[in-house]
Amino acid sequence: MEIFYKNKDVIISNSFYDTELLVISFCPLIDERQTMTKDSGYGKVFFENKKISCIYVIPTWNHWYQYEYMQDALEIVKVIAKGFKKVVLYGVSMGGYGVLKYANYLKACDVISISPQAAVTGAQSEFDSRFLQFWNKIDYKSDSWHAENNFPLNITIFYDRYHLEDGRHARLVSNYIKHAKLISLPFSGHEVFAVLNESGILSDFIFSLLSANVDYAVLLSKYRRNRAKSGVAWMYAARNSLTRNRVNAAGRLYKKSIDVIEWRKLNGLTIDAAKAKMTLLSFVDYCFSTNNYAWFYDMYKRFSNRKIINVDLTEHYIECCFLSGDGNAFIAAVQELDKSGKARSPKVAHLTKQAIEKSIAAASDFH
Repeated sequence: MEIFYKNKDVIISNSFYDTELLVISFCPLIDERQTMTKDSGYGKVFFENKKISCIYVIPTWNHWYQYEYMQDALEIVKVIAKGFKKVVLYGVSMGGYGVLKYANYLKACDVISISPQAAVTGAQSEFDSRFLQFWNKIDYKSDSWHAENNFPLNITIFYDRYHLEDGRHARLVSNYIKHAKLISLPFSGHEVFAVLNESGILSDFIFSLLSANVDYAVLLSKYRRNRAKSGVAWMYAARNSLTRNRVNAAGRLYKKSIDVIEWRKLNGLTIDAAKAKMTLLSFVDYCFSTNNYAWFYDMYKRFSNRKIINVDLTEHYIECCFLSGDGNAFIAAVQELDKSGKARSPKVAHLTKQAIEKSIAAASDFH
């Protein structure tokens, strides 16, 4: 049976194999510049490959699954879910909030919530500014699920206790759902899903959580043994060191983070381009904030050809040349940019003006 429902706010699609287990998957934050379709379900490839029945709840914009935008779609999902013996809700970040919000409404047996937000309105949400640009666009916001009782017995929250916002959200969830299991995966940041995937243990985690008896100690041990395969995990370890003023240790961890990205490429392992770019740019920020320009130049030589990941480091290279006072390299880099036909970004234009003012370069160098 194929389900397809769509309105201006949400899309519902499915892939069914049997009536024993149903996963209801809620998407995380989406790129609103892209058009969502019935094939945009979160985890669709995984659940179809593993022949796990799944309903995909796909927002067309980031409304955090508020009821006013979900009412009709939820009724359809609720009716269909009654035909399955076990219903598991699964979501990440915004989706993690959604599965907590509708755990009772959809009569879930289990809930898997990864890096969720606990509140999107009121004083309890004010500490988190990451998503304000989206929350401010939502006309109808309510965290009414906080007042509910009789939540499913098996609710698991995966998060990183060292991540400021996610750690606070997780503790808020535990205030409302006392029996929720909070499982911290250190140095996964807000990218728990990506770190598990890069570590090669995402499937193991999901299958274990879908089984009747979960051994969390085994999962945590597996995570600790495998997280070194993730560049993102090394990056968050570096950030954690910085919060403790361990600047030199952070540098070593940052270097390891980009080494792992290169290692993954050389060994034919998948690379999440967006997360790798985030890791690389975090390393750049570290280099510039600590005046460690030699490390940046080393990274630039390895990644500037875009063969490892497709990220343009030209602007950062020009900035590094300026900050390090290497006038010849700065002039050559700006000239090369001009020859390429690309317009100077506002940042490069400003750096060029500053370079002339500081006599690092002359106006005649660029004519």
